[in-house]
Amino acid sequence: MKRITTSLAMLLGAALVFSLPAPGLANKASSGTEEKPYHLDKVIIRSHPKREKAMEVTPDVTVINVDKFKKAGKVHNIQDLLSETLGLDVQRSNITPSPSEQVYIRGLDQSRIQVYMDGRPMRLMGKRGYYKIDWTTMPLDNVESIEVIRGSHSLLYPFSMGGAINIITKKGRQTDELRPNVTVSSETGSYGMESYSANIQGGLLNAIGYSFAGADRSGDGYLRNNYYDTQSFNARISLYLPTAGTLTAGWDYVSNETGYAVINDPDDPASAYDPDYPVVRSEEVDTFTHDYEGRAYPGGDSYWEKRTNEYSLLLEQPLGPGELQAQIYQHQSERDRLFYSAAGEQNRQLDSEELNTGCYIKYLGCNLGENHRLSIGGEYRAQGDDDNEDYYEIFSGYIQDVWSIAPSLTLTWGTRYYEFHSDAYRAGFDWSNREAYAYRRVEEEWCPKARLNYDVNPGLNLYASVSREMRMP
Repeated sequence: MKRITTSLAMLLGAALVFSLPAPGLANKASSGTEEKPYHLDKVIIRSHPKREKAMEVTPDVTVINVDKFKKAGKVHNIQDLLSETLGLDVQRSNITPSPSEQVYIRGLDQSRIQVYMDGRPMRLMGKRGYYKIDWTTMPLDNVESIEVIRGSHSLLYPFSMGGAINIITKKGRQTDELRPNVTVSSETGSYGMESYSANIQGGLLNAIGYSFAGADRSGDGYLRNNYYDTQSFNARISLYLPTAGTLTAGWDYVSNETGYAVINDPDDPASAYDPDYPVVRSEEVDTFTHDYEGRAYPGGDSYWEKRTNEYSLLLEQPLGPGELQAQIYQHQSERDRLFYSAAGEQNRQLDSEELNTGCYIKYLGCNLGENHRLSIGGEYRAQGDDDNEDYYEIFSGYIQDVWSIAPSLTLTWGTRYYEFHSDAYRAGFDWSNREAYAYRRVEEEWCPKARLNYDVNPGLNLYASVSREMRMP
């Protein structure tokens, strides 16, 4: 019998309790369906398009409504949605969850785009500043919508040379109806695939909103040893403030183990060829994409396992002619990487730690007269591990103006300042006496950007843009 995690079982139990009708309470329509202001990339406030269409496409932004989105076949993860988005290319090497999957925006890879969840960064983790995005730590179960910003012209997203992807999570409803919305699903498929998930979304006393999601997914995979086993739990609790603002606390936990596809070559005795699986030859493996674990062999342990906790506290507050947003967050993860070589060596890299902490404050969409909307903000981020929490430090601030020159002509322009601190060693250092060469490197950069948009008609937009951007390790 398939094992269901404790968190998922507790979630299902809570769903049954909350789903019971409350005696003596009249049914009321939820106020959570009201239209609310929304900030698109141009910082133009209007009704959220996701309540109207499954996918809204503008010249700058694509907004995907996850609950309404339909495609041929099942939607299991964020990459399934992104693969249907104009200007994006998703490259996969197998059907199992993998940190090797690549997403391109207009041909630029993951070293030149940024991914955010509710505005907090999900790429460039730990001391290594790893260029890959680990999509396995971002399950779809608690996602409400996805924004795709194409191009580097927006100053709202730091380090976004090719664009940015912002994942918006579900945060409950402002309602006095006790009965929540509950979704429970299960699925089986080829190659031993099994999936169980549940989501609860509701509110209390028009003052608190909540959203909880849990999932357990596993499968054998198509290639030999390419199994996966993933458990996730996501929680959001929102406090609706008397000032019309929202304070949301979030916790995301993901545990994922995925087996490396091992070499399965009838001409390679070390692979102990198994005809029940497809042929995988050592010389055909792309080690740049899959690292050297891609040439793992049977006979030992070959898998990677990652345990991730994300904590966040987000404030969204209408203030005067604009909206104030502020967030503090922390990312903690541990990764094990094991693979067995052709020489019979068991390689282990255990408990590799990543620790990210950060905060930001933004004031968005401030009207300055009839033709200008100003946004201003600043961020701080520290990356490292438990032994060195601030191996990298990033200080950044920006100002952006959206100038409506004419009804069909808009100029988005501004600049962002970066200050980047990192531990480093001077050239020519001796590893045995490296501390004598250690110093704190500081880099500064100003990155101005501008984009001119001309709306020829509702279906045609012409633009010209110029931008300067910084890429960190």
